[in-house]
Amino acid sequence: MSYEVLWEPRGAIKRFWGVVSSDDMIRSVVETEADARFDTLRHVINDFRDVAEIRFGAEEVSEIETMDLGASRTNRCIKIAIVAILPELIELASQYANSALNVYPTQIFATMEHARAWLAEQSEFRTTRW
Repeated sequence: MSYEVLWEPRGAIKRFWGVVSSDDMIRSVVETEADARFDTLRHVINDFRDVAEIRFGAEEVSEIETMDLGASRTNRCIKIAIVAILPELIELASQYANSALNVYPTQIFATMEHARAWLAEQSEFRTTRW
């Protein structure tokens, strides 16, 4: 396993490192969305800064999009920040962010500082959801 989920108030950081497989990606989503804290989440940071290689592709990203779409039935108030520097990760993150199935506001960043700043911004969906 080359990831860990770190929980913080109203958020989760999924930190990945080394070689990340398709199983790692899918398990990280299942672990987060099956957790009792999922319904109160307001942000998820996918931190890929320490990844050396990926062993997943567009098919797994599509599977994650579908899983997230289902999970959004219980919580639509999540912002997703993706922190990545590898070009192949940025390409897959863009596929996710721009997918018609993606219901969560998603942005890609090169640094955690920029990701956290964006997450701290007030979002329109937060004020109109309830």
